[in-house]
Amino acid sequence: MKRDAYSEDGPVHKRQRQTDDEVTFLIPSKVAGSIIGKGGSNISKLRNEYKASITVPDCPGPERVLSISASDIDTILEIVKDILPNLADGGLKGGNEDLDIRLLIHQSRAGCVIGKAGAKIKELREKTGARLKIFSSTAPQSTERVVQLVGGKDAVAAGVREVLDLIRQVPIKGAIQNYDPHNYDDYYADEYGGFGGGAGAAGRGGRGGPPRTPRAGPPRAPRPPAPRAAPPGPRGAFNDYGGPPRGFGGPPPRANFPGHTFPGQETSTQVTIPKDLAGAIIGKAGSRIRKIRAESGAGIEIAEPLPGSSDRIITITGTPQRIQMAQYLLQQSVHESNPNLGRGNF
Repeated sequence: MKRDAYSEDGPVHKRQRQTDDEVTFLIPSKVAGSIIGKGGSNISKLRNEYKASITVPDCPGPERVLSISASDIDTILEIVKDILPNLADGGLKGGNEDLDIRLLIHQSRAGCVIGKAGAKIKELREKTGARLKIFSSTAPQSTERVVQLVGGKDAVAAGVREVLDLIRQVPIKGAIQNYDPHNYDDYYADEYGGFGGGAGAAGRGGRGGPPRTPRAGPPRAPRPPAPRAAPPGPRGAFNDYGGPPRGFGGPPPRANFPGHTFPGQETSTQVTIPKDLAGAIIGKAGSRIRKIRAESGAGIEIAEPLPGSSDRIITITGTPQRIQMAQYLLQQSVHESNPNLGRGNF
């Protein structure tokens, strides 16, 4: 069932596409109230003063998306400067006054901020005084990546301007799937720059940051790329929706993949499932899918159904052994939810 988005001062529409007059930030939920104000007083004042659209849709998780749309970039930056003090609670701990700002940009624009061999992002750090990094993974079920800026108010504001100036020169390429914080995934928060789970600022897993403390459990494959259409052919197809997706095999005694894929080489595969089965795989609050990722060591991404489609695409990334184990565990989840679906290859 599709969930409507709300802010404390009334319902809002979810973002449908990213345009150059819209800037979005990932913020911790705990600071949303200070941005909105009592009864929506703060956000209403900003809207009236700047003749802008500013929304902070409600979300029960640890993070939200702040969206600002205005007639020009200077107006957007003035609004950002007004809002920055309210984000202080999301800044670095330890008694300093540094702010931790996380800007969402389309993945196709990340390269212009990083530059060749990281030259541009190094230049931005020196020019603005802010510490910048770009997280290498997209936010869950989206095509957006997080640009993190850490520093004082002036340095962060200057950094935001530089980043916006850069990305506006590069047209978006590929599909656009804005990040919905209802899809928050604590297991991958370190990879995409999310809040929650004791998230700090510098030191998380973005490009150029210091190494993270390894998590317990088996190693994971890198986060899979943004969802794409399932390839033609029998793999990933259904048998009249009478059984689990093809490619969900039994326990993997050995790798068994076509082509020239070697045991330690990472690859990816896709299967489609009826969207009604997604809940059995995801589990309550994502508990089952997190367990499958941990046990298999594979990256698993379940895309939202395309408009008018009754299917969802699952992208599995990792070594052949990890992919095969993930397929087996996914099949087990489907079977446990509905034993009538059967087992084995279909």
